[in-house]
Amino acid sequence: MQDLIIYDKDNVIVQSEGKVYQDTTINFITDYGEKVNYQTVDYNRTTQTCWLNGEAFQAYPNTICEDILNSIDTLLEKQGKREYILPTLDELKDIKLSEVDAWTAYKITGGFISQCTGNPVRYDSDRDTQNTVSSDLNTIYLSPEKFNENFPNGYPMRGYPENTNIKQVYFLTKEQLLQWNVDLGLHRGTCKQNGWIKQAEVNAAQSKEELDAIILD
Repeated sequence: MQDLIIYDKDNVIVQSEGKVYQDTTINFITDYGEKVNYQTVDYNRTTQTCWLNGEAFQAYPNTICEDILNSIDTLLEKQGKREYILPTLDELKDIKLSEVDAWTAYKITGGFISQCTGNPVRYDSDRDTQNTVSSDLNTIYLSPEKFNENFPNGYPMRGYPENTNIKQVYFLTKEQLLQWNVDLGLHRGTCKQNGWIKQAEVNAAQSKEELDAIILD
C-alpha cells in the first residue's frame, strides 16, 4: 500500500503505515484539528510526487502533507470517537469513486510493459518520467537531428527485465523511444478504460454490499 493523500472539497483519503483514513473533508478538518490551505491535494510519499491545487511538481516533501501522513493514528482515533452516522448510498458511492480515482492514478503511474527493445521490460511511468519524455519527444519531433546530438549513446530509460527485480538502464534508439511512447499511451488508455468500468459499476450499485463487492486489485 502506498503512502498517499487524496484531498478535495468533498472527500479525503489518507494512506500511511498500512492504514487507511477515509472521510468527508469536513470531518477530516475536525479530526485533523487544523485547516488545510489547499483546495486539492494529490500527494504520494512512495513516488515522491506532490500536486497542490491542480499544479504539478510542487516542492517535495511538503511539511503539511507529511504531518497529515504522520497523524494517521490520531485521525483514526478521532474518527472512531465521533458519533457514527450511517452514510447514505450516494455518500458511499462518492467515497468509492474517490477510491477508483486513486486506484486508476496508481495503475497509470505504477509502471508498464514495453517490448520496444525486442524483449519485455517493465518501465517506470511516474508523472516525472511521463513529462520528461514528452518534453524530449517534442524536441525530437521538431528537430530530429537533435536526437543523436543530445543522446549519442541512445536515450536512457530505466526498467526491470522480465522475471527480475533489478532495475537496469536501457539506451533506446529514436525508433525504440517512439515505440516506448506508443506503448505508454496504450497502457495509460487501458488503465483509464478500466477505471471507467469501475466507475460504471459504482454508479450502478444498488446497495453497500454491491459497492463492497467492487474490488480494486
